[in-house]
Amino acid sequence: MNYNKQTKSMIKTLLNIISLSFILSIVILLFPLKLNAQSKGSVSGKVVDSTTGEAVIGANVLLSGTNFGDASDIEGKYLISNVEEGTYEIAVSCIGYAKKKISNVEVKANSNTVINITLQPEAISVEEVVVTSKAENSYEAALINLQKNAVSISDGISAEQIKKSPDATSSDALRRITGVSVVDNKFVFVRGTSERYSYAMLNNVSLSSTEPDKKSFAFDLIPTNLLDNIIIDKSYSVDKPGDFGGGLVKMNTIDFPDKIKLNITLTGSYTNNTSLNNFRTYKGGKLDFLGIDDGTRSLPSHIPPDLSKGNYTPEQMLEFAKQFPNNWSTTKTKAPINGSFLISFGDGITLFGPRFGFVTALSYKNNFVKTNLERNEYEASGEPRFNYSGDQYTYSTLWGGLLNVSYKINDLNKISLKNTYSHASNDEVSQLHGAQFTDSGTEQFQSAIRFDSREVYSGQLMGEHVLPNINGLKFDWRVYNSISNKNEPDYRRVIYARELGTQNPFAAVLGFQVNLKNGGRFYSNLHEDTKGIGTDFTLPVANLKIKFGALFDKKERGFNSRLFGTIINAPGNGFTDFNLLYLPIDKIFAPENYRKNGFSIQEYLNGTNNYNASENISAFYSMFELPIKLFEKELRIIAGGRLENSQIKLNSRDLSDQKDIVVNLKNIDFLPSLNFIYKINDNTNLRLSANRTVNRPELRELAPFAYFDFYTQTSIRGNENLQRAEVQNYDLRLETFPEIGEMISASIFYKKILNAIEQVVITGSALGSERTFRNSDNAKLYGIELEGRFSLGHISNVLDNFLINGNYSWVKSSVTVKGSETTIPRDNRPLQGQSPYTINLGVTYNNQSWGTSFSLLYNRNGERIVEVATEYEEDIIEEPRNVIDIVFTQQIKHNLELKLTAKNLLGQNQIFKQGGKKARLNSKDSSISLTLSYKI
Repeated sequence: MNYNKQTKSMIKTLLNIISLSFILSIVILLFPLKLNAQSKGSVSGKVVDSTTGEAVIGANVLLSGTNFGDASDIEGKYLISNVEEGTYEIAVSCIGYAKKKISNVEVKANSNTVINITLQPEAISVEEVVVTSKAENSYEAALINLQKNAVSISDGISAEQIKKSPDATSSDALRRITGVSVVDNKFVFVRGTSERYSYAMLNNVSLSSTEPDKKSFAFDLIPTNLLDNIIIDKSYSVDKPGDFGGGLVKMNTIDFPDKIKLNITLTGSYTNNTSLNNFRTYKGGKLDFLGIDDGTRSLPSHIPPDLSKGNYTPEQMLEFAKQFPNNWSTTKTKAPINGSFLISFGDGITLFGPRFGFVTALSYKNNFVKTNLERNEYEASGEPRFNYSGDQYTYSTLWGGLLNVSYKINDLNKISLKNTYSHASNDEVSQLHGAQFTDSGTEQFQSAIRFDSREVYSGQLMGEHVLPNINGLKFDWRVYNSISNKNEPDYRRVIYARELGTQNPFAAVLGFQVNLKNGGRFYSNLHEDTKGIGTDFTLPVANLKIKFGALFDKKERGFNSRLFGTIINAPGNGFTDFNLLYLPIDKIFAPENYRKNGFSIQEYLNGTNNYNASENISAFYSMFELPIKLFEKELRIIAGGRLENSQIKLNSRDLSDQKDIVVNLKNIDFLPSLNFIYKINDNTNLRLSANRTVNRPELRELAPFAYFDFYTQTSIRGNENLQRAEVQNYDLRLETFPEIGEMISASIFYKKILNAIEQVVITGSALGSERTFRNSDNAKLYGIELEGRFSLGHISNVLDNFLINGNYSWVKSSVTVKGSETTIPRDNRPLQGQSPYTINLGVTYNNQSWGTSFSLLYNRNGERIVEVATEYEEDIIEEPRNVIDIVFTQQIKHNLELKLTAKNLLGQNQIFKQGGKKARLNSKDSSISLTLSYKI
């Protein structure tokens, strides 16, 4: 497999980033006098359009009564340097906008005063505006302003909000957003639609998937400390990808600051029921602390690639079997305190001048977790098929880095290079004990050892250009590459059993043929590579703004897997030593037991174990934005269409490896979108949106490959007959922004999905329940969303430091399935993954003079179907649970900050039920962490 080579290449690149970080950090620490040599001050900020929130290019920003000034650049930014200490008035002017004056701007020596400016288009107001200055440095307020002026209906969370929560990954932070729930701590459900209806982008570029079994990006891969904000578009505009059903999740990494900043953060965390307690593990590799297999778990090099063809003698098979290490035993140790760190460094002015900016960062986090498990399954009659209980011990790592560089050629041209790398791993030991009631009934001990690592790299080279000679035409382009890998080496599973109700010794359950569930060693590798190029043109024509562009996106995936199983050797006239089955797990698979009268090895012959697939999308779009007057108020009309030509190809083999399986899905889709934004007053918008989008099958969902999941005790298989879903979306929202950093909104939405793709359960296979994917005939989904974020200072001045932040969503869905030979007809059942409600509440106390912040956060999701029953059994439903978090932050000195976090205080378990009976249980424990941050 090429996984290790690709990983080493990515790690080498990242180490170069780290080296640059440390070198530049040393430069700062060794030459502080040079960096602080200025005795004068400066004024900087950004000029934006008050209607659209977009940057205003070429605005003249002058200090009245002086010769000092600057023009806003392609980002709308300006910088006035070498200003004497004092109080000034700023005069701002730009063609097409009302003039503006800002008084009482205070400039201090050796300090930068930030003044962000909004200009009103002359079509709205031709009067000069005079205001009293107010520096606004709040990322949260900036995000709300972006939300206020966005073309699409959107919700988000800023770096400032994330800081007030215990959230370490983007998946943790996403569950704070209105109408969003998170499943398995990494998959995002927006407005009741499952993870497959969400689309992930990083810095405006699509991300490759790291999941072999999901149409979704795993959001636990991105550390929050590398993010500036997360925004979810809930209504569609044609300048975005058309594969849109629930939401478009846009993550943006931290940008370079206006001045030199260095941040070093250290965290220690204690998890109840795990930290400093017994923890079961096994001997791994030397790089496990990085979540990288150093080759310890790799497939032995002498194993031929065609072992499953059966062209080898019994003696050769025995020699091959002896190549596998006897690494089935586990040991007990004490789980340490969990830890993490972050180092980031950036600059936009000081080191290399105002035209060059950069930011680089590295983060690392590890986590030890013990989870108590229960697994049950029932026949159609309600009688139990099996029930197990046990524990899972998981050691996980998450680390990553970024390097973003930007260079302004001049005020009208800019190029940027953004690189982000993230690596996550899980190292698991699982043990279950219970009863299997089918086939006369047995008492069983099941063990599994599993290691998987996932990595994703996203790189973009982009440019922004303004052509003043062509009526101020703005031209943006981007070339990008996203690479992801998932490696799962030597996944080991074994079952010991005895007749139910007896005291007989336990024996390993091995047969004369390999199977997916027992005595197996599974190796798999997924590699996905996404490349693309996109362009956007924005042309102002009087009050009309025209935007058009194109995108070509090519995704290629390769998946390879091999399953080897220990089998009972049948030497013909010889004697088989069945006493070997009673040996303990650390001895039974020893090399000496692979012999004529003992064990042998066999590879599972299955052509579906490997597949290659690709997805090519060519897209062209055109849209316009026109502001008009309606009842003396401004109405913005945004309308357009997108044409997407998609082709999905997949090549695999059937179960017998005798016949090719070829999938070739071609579709040409026209996707129109219409958005109205009615500005009731300066702080209140009424939004209406209607559009058509699609939801295409994911490459894995089409692949016929079957995979047994020890965690759920079920297998999962693709369906090459899936078709793309078509989605009609309608939204209505009323939103108001009373003060800076405050907002209140109410939304109504409706979706109609034709050929909705869902994950369903099929019973009666040789492996027990099997999950697969099917198209439902149609689905309808509607609901409401309420959100509020406001200061309690409106009630009393005493409560000025208190902020309330909450959201609530209510969703109702109805799915119709006509039925077939293997599917019962069903009407009006909920959509798979849809929660009827989601609640987030937060109370924050923030006292800037004390440097103190305190947050109390609450989250709850309603019950949801996680697996749809297609026959006469019941759906598997996840029960609601309450999650409460507390965060306390105290600034000790100007550069030093202490943060205390209590996460999941209630520790309520995750419970799944089937027909009112408990099907699964995963324990969830509380944790306490302490973080120390140093910033300059």
